[in-house]
Amino acid sequence: MKNYLRNKLIAIGVLTVVLLIGLMMIDDLVSERQYLQREVQQEIGQSSTTAQQILGPIIVAKFKKIVPTTGVNNDGEKIILPAKEVFFSRVLLPDSYHFDSELSSNFRHRGIYKALLYQSTNHIKGVFTVPQHWWQQPDVSITNLSMIIAISDVRGITGALNINLNGKSVGLEPGTGLSKLGNGIHVPLNKQWLSEQTSVNFNLSLNLQGMESLSIVPVGRKSDINMAADWPHPSFNGNFLPQYSNVRDDGFNASWQTSFFSSNMQELMNQCIERNHCQNANEATVGVDLIDPVDQYLKTDRAIKYAELFILLTLIGFMLFEIFQRLSVHPVQYALVGIALAVFYLLLLSLSEHIAFNTAYIISSVCCTAIISIYMSGFLGKIRHAFIFGGALLLLYLILFGLLQAQDYALLMGSVFIFAVLSAVMIFTRHVNWYQLGQSNNKN
Repeated sequence: MKNYLRNKLIAIGVLTVVLLIGLMMIDDLVSERQYLQREVQQEIGQSSTTAQQILGPIIVAKFKKIVPTTGVNNDGEKIILPAKEVFFSRVLLPDSYHFDSELSSNFRHRGIYKALLYQSTNHIKGVFTVPQHWWQQPDVSITNLSMIIAISDVRGITGALNINLNGKSVGLEPGTGLSKLGNGIHVPLNKQWLSEQTSVNFNLSLNLQGMESLSIVPVGRKSDINMAADWPHPSFNGNFLPQYSNVRDDGFNASWQTSFFSSNMQELMNQCIERNHCQNANEATVGVDLIDPVDQYLKTDRAIKYAELFILLTLIGFMLFEIFQRLSVHPVQYALVGIALAVFYLLLLSLSEHIAFNTAYIISSVCCTAIISIYMSGFLGKIRHAFIFGGALLLLYLILFGLLQAQDYALLMGSVFIFAVLSAVMIFTRHVNWYQLGQSNNKN
């Protein structure tokens, strides 16, 4: 007689563990679908464009120096060997560098999966101050002189390309001519023309498609970079956070300002061009990732993390309803209600792949609440009681929906909710004689 409530709680605990195993299988399915989506995004990137990084323009001069060499013959005598050719490069960075970018986002679909792409319109301008005889060195001949813009994925370039140098439009050519900088474009420069300039003003419009991320290397002695986009979920990346950012429901604006004092860009580019160590320069970026912080898979995964708590609360509420209404509910009926609660998450996952997550959530929660209420009305014998329990279940789903929408306050809201539920149960049952209830219920 006294073991009635204990046995009931044990049965609920065992059922919760069994349902938890099922939820883990559903969570594995979510991870599998996430992996498939990442694979599709990689495939789209391979056939379209990937994340973009822009470095430049910079002026690079390649030099050749003839170095006499000597050696020792078999008799130990010093001899003159054929001279060696030594090649090296020097880099000139702009004094001022202005980069303005506008991004418009769009999705590319493959089956039920999608990848976020953007089309960017970029305006780049600035000024090089040319030191006198910068490219002239004793006993050295210049082999190449060019202005270079490195672009990580040149497949994203759209439209014709021209750069304006000191008021004159000049055509750009493919490639950077430097393997260390990777892909890009360049302008061959005439050394005679460059020697006659004290400064070189440049102005370029570049239309570039990319996927999810755009990064800029601030190569100027003083760099001003501005970005605007129609995507409301930016994640600013790189070595510098923006000095100004405004994130709205319909997009964002952001601005960065850097200098050689903060970026050490001259030293980093010297290491890259002259000593072939480009990793630090390539990582010294500012930029943005266009992310979907709560896509359907992430939201479903977060919902499953709360599933055990919500199923346990529902089953305990079911048990309290049974005890206070002096009913006898079979474990099979508990199991069917628990399975319906677990199927909610599978239904949510499958629907959210085809329709908006919020719509999928409403349909899944209403359907599961309806079937549980209809089922309970049969063995409770009173439709009113089924509606009360269904209303309480809908309230739980509403609270879960609020937790999923909250990003920064999810933990706080969840903690307050758990404390509120525990407090309500403790206050509501503070005068209950559980042994008496168990005996009375068992007699029925």
